[in-house]
Amino acid sequence: MGWIPLRTRAWFGDDEIELPVPDRWTVDVLAPADGPALSDQEMRACLDRALGCDALAQMACGVTSVLIVIDDLGRPTPTHRIAPFVVKTLLAAGVDDGAISFLVATGSHRQLKTDEIERKLGSDLASRFPVHCHDACHDEMCDLGPLPSGMPVVVNRRVVDADLVIGISCVLPHTLAGFSGGGKIMLPGSAGLRSIAELHSFSPKRQRGDTDSSGRHPDGRELIEAFASRAGLDFSINTVVNTRREVTGLFAGSHIDAHRRAVEHASKVYQTIVSADVRQNADIVIVNGYPMDADPVQVSKSQWVGRLFPGAQMILVDDACDGIAYHGWSEFQKANVTNMLCGTISEARTAGRYPAPLAALLSRRFFHRWATRRFARQVNHIDVSYQAFEAGKPLLFRNSLAKRVMAKRAPLIICSAEFPEWKRQAQFPNSLLYRSWEEVGTAGHLPDKPLRVAVLPCAPLQLVSEI
Repeated sequence: MGWIPLRTRAWFGDDEIELPVPDRWTVDVLAPADGPALSDQEMRACLDRALGCDALAQMACGVTSVLIVIDDLGRPTPTHRIAPFVVKTLLAAGVDDGAISFLVATGSHRQLKTDEIERKLGSDLASRFPVHCHDACHDEMCDLGPLPSGMPVVVNRRVVDADLVIGISCVLPHTLAGFSGGGKIMLPGSAGLRSIAELHSFSPKRQRGDTDSSGRHPDGRELIEAFASRAGLDFSINTVVNTRREVTGLFAGSHIDAHRRAVEHASKVYQTIVSADVRQNADIVIVNGYPMDADPVQVSKSQWVGRLFPGAQMILVDDACDGIAYHGWSEFQKANVTNMLCGTISEARTAGRYPAPLAALLSRRFFHRWATRRFARQVNHIDVSYQAFEAGKPLLFRNSLAKRVMAKRAPLIICSAEFPEWKRQAQFPNSLLYRSWEEVGTAGHLPDKPLRVAVLPCAPLQLVSEI
């Protein structure tokens, strides 16, 4: 019997496990380059070394209100390690305790519970300062007018009202923005549902790990940065984490300059070498969802591996710890076929997705204007909030035609203690769900015969180079 060591359950134990596998398997563990954890002293030094703007201590002088915007448990950012340094800097600059508050930038994800806020922020800061979880459907929003692209800048009122806005987030490969982090703490993190829908439906997408502009229309990353500038993101703290969910890089300053430097570092830390031999000959690929396995919605961050190993059976190991699987934007998009079709404008504006004549037709301003007006009406008529989800409103649970059309058809084997079966039926109808590794083996998916097996131990982070 052989063993495959993995980490699992981010934010819910960060456990180390070993998966038993047959001795007759040839196992290739394809780990990223990785990096060492920064010490407290190193993190403080990085925070003081502002990129593209004044130092945080200087920016804080004379302000009467500071909003620190943080991401949620769906992201691996160890905010409890970083936020205390930020607060100390603010207090040393003369900011009063009562002037500091936190906003959890959930985008259109669910609001956190009290114990989850303590987990993310640390119990001391969570009890000492006001913490509000953004609600894209019900919070008071401020409409700052459209960008030149037509993107409406609708952002949480708390952002607009603060004298100084600081974002703390993590830089990870991301489909749509190339990499997360930076201005993404504003859009979609602190935005209204209308802006979130516009971003996902009409902007050209950068591919996962891509740093180049699409060059056609303003793409997802460019719109995010323009939105963040308009909304007033003053100081951005961008972390890069390693395979143990520790901070291995920290870049602070303007949300553009600091993010660019963080992306450069992340591209090295997450770099994973995969040979053509392994790609072509792997029979099974085991994909671990850590460190983004806290939220069932984030299983999508591991799906890219299927394209890398098209001939292999994919086994996804992802505990989906909170078991809730709520995503407001996804429910809005799939509420009806017309909303779903609006998303084709985004695909049409992304190079290579559609034949050129069709892409040119769907990219015309007429369709964009029509879809924008429709979304503006739909936001006021369709309740896709987390409160509606908790109340069991049928719209959010019925398997609509749009959901069936957009379902992932590739046959996966999902090993997850908490991933909801109803979500599996809607999102992965051709896949099999097992609650433990033992169940996967009992069902015959771990045959005791010579097989070539590839393992990606932290798939959401990894960027692949082929040799």
